[in-house]
Amino acid sequence: MYNFTLIKLCAFLITGILIGFYWDLEFHFLLLLGAALAILFLIIFLYSLRKFHQNSLFGIISYFLFLYLGILSAQLHFPENNPDHLSNYLNELDENSKQVLIGEIIEELKPDLYHTKYILRTLKLNKIPAEGKVLVLLNKDSIRSTIKIGQHLALASEIKNIPSNLNPYQFDYGNYMRNLGVTHQVLLKKENLVLLGSPSNSIRSYAGKLREKIISSLKQQDFEKDELAVIQSLLLGQRQELSKELQQNYAEAGIIHILAVSGLHVGIILLLLNWCLKILDRSKYGRFLKIIILLVCLWGFALLAGLSPSVVRAVSMFSFVAIGLQLKKRTSTLNTLFASLFILLLGNPYYLFQAGFQLSYLAVFSIVILQPTFSSLYTPKNKITGSLWKLITVSIAAQIGVLPLSLYYFHQFPGLFLLSNIIVLPFMGIILGLGIVLILINLTGITPYFLPQFYGELISLLNKFVEFIAGLKMFVIHDISFSIALCLGMYLCYLFFIPLVKKISYTNLSLALIAILIFQSVLITEEFSKTKNEFIVFHGNRRTDIAVLNPKNLMYYSSNPDAKPTYLKNYELQKKRVANTLNSRNVFRFSEKKILLIDSIGTYRIPNFEPHILVLTNSPKINLDRVLKDLHPELIIADGSNYKSYIKRWKITLAHKKIPFHITGEKGAFNINHQYKY
Repeated sequence: MYNFTLIKLCAFLITGILIGFYWDLEFHFLLLLGAALAILFLIIFLYSLRKFHQNSLFGIISYFLFLYLGILSAQLHFPENNPDHLSNYLNELDENSKQVLIGEIIEELKPDLYHTKYILRTLKLNKIPAEGKVLVLLNKDSIRSTIKIGQHLALASEIKNIPSNLNPYQFDYGNYMRNLGVTHQVLLKKENLVLLGSPSNSIRSYAGKLREKIISSLKQQDFEKDELAVIQSLLLGQRQELSKELQQNYAEAGIIHILAVSGLHVGIILLLLNWCLKILDRSKYGRFLKIIILLVCLWGFALLAGLSPSVVRAVSMFSFVAIGLQLKKRTSTLNTLFASLFILLLGNPYYLFQAGFQLSYLAVFSIVILQPTFSSLYTPKNKITGSLWKLITVSIAAQIGVLPLSLYYFHQFPGLFLLSNIIVLPFMGIILGLGIVLILINLTGITPYFLPQFYGELISLLNKFVEFIAGLKMFVIHDISFSIALCLGMYLCYLFFIPLVKKISYTNLSLALIAILIFQSVLITEEFSKTKNEFIVFHGNRRTDIAVLNPKNLMYYSSNPDAKPTYLKNYELQKKRVANTLNSRNVFRFSEKKILLIDSIGTYRIPNFEPHILVLTNSPKINLDRVLKDLHPELIIADGSNYKSYIKRWKITLAHKKIPFHITGEKGAFNINHQYKY
């Protein structure tokens, strides 16, 4: 039997974390509540000991205690509840105060077109000890090569909040970073940066140095660019060198998960080690010794991969699984999995909101729960078909578990995922095993010529296979609109269908049908609640994009119609419309409002047209006072195509005239239906 008590405690902890994050509670009240719960729990516990039995009240209080632990854990991670947090010091500084930040680089992120990115752990702000994490954006022409993991830096630059998304349905990078515990960012130039000596001697610093040494040794081998990029990603979790095209190929083939060191890699390594150490099961203390060796090897791999947060998380999870595997009970794996979930979330509740964490646990949960049922549907006659059938059932179980989240996050479904996984996964053990052997031999300085050559050919073959599968575009379903409500509704269906698959009964069938009705209700509600008419001015960098939605179609007007931006594609996806790209225009009528767009030409006098709203684009050279006197608009909008100096000047003028001014670079895209309250 499964340990449902542990599962319930995890459920209450997760509920508490969600309450803590989304419900603003007074911290002092929370502490008093905790003290009251602890006293009540102690009284009931002592009473239960005296009567030699546990009553139902003891169980209820226990669940509420874990609910409280979740709330408290979430609240303790809020910056405002930590007096030493960086954000609290910044709130006390004047606008013109000098900001000198000293910190330690703890992680290098994937760069964008213009910047290399690092996460810096704060040590001091203006010589005052401080805590918190900061995103460091360093111009690509700066001194990236000299910055190492563990390096101490002094930064003299403005510390800003990480901006949230400025367009509807756009990926919220600010929220993503906050879920990693990163609250602020610094945009650096070379002259604002001072390196403070050599990197520190911490374990993370040592891991970073080791990873740099491994990467350097790999670059000395005769690998092609894409081969080296995949090797670094597979073995070290370094995705900086992966091209956009290569990542897209792996995503469309349904095996993008192998490019990030995660639960899959750690799980495969654990299975390989478990198989290699089978001989220890026969001795008296063999199982205990086996657990020690497994844990040392798993954390050794984490060290090779640089101790990145995702790797540490995956190794922590499978450390519990490794212990569970040695207990000889199938349910032990699930119970230890919930134990690892409980401990990880208690230590860092932000994990709950990270996609990698969610996908890893759901995939493993699905394999543990569903794979035995699928496997029992067919009994192979020999070992080869048995292994193939086991691989198929594992792939299907994992894909079922992550499907709703994959649709929500990535909006696509690779139809050939099963074929890709059946062909690739059996070789993942060989790829990972040979890769680790290659790294270890490289570190000795003696590398046989044939091993790098063979390994390069193996990775090249993998890339070619992925490219072939990705080329079969008819099997890849793109642009699937899938909301968080639909995602949760689908998991609710899973929750009630799994018992039905295991045992057909009236109760299980009724619950499954209710779940289907709820899912259909969400679908219908979302369809009827969608806005049918919208006029929206997007925020684009150095460009103007306007969309007009009506019940029949979506019209798109742009200063650069040949390069459709990502935020428009996201808008199309959510509205389930393909935009009709039309020639740019200056006059619009929408919802009884007349809208005039004034571009770089500066024309604004149109006979018999008195606009309610003005949209300023491409930095028009106009006398704004005269425009206001002639047109008497009730609202002015400035999009991202204008110079900042122009916007600053207009802002002063409009504040003096007391006319509302919407700057898309500050307030986000302007939507008449959603925001027009001026």
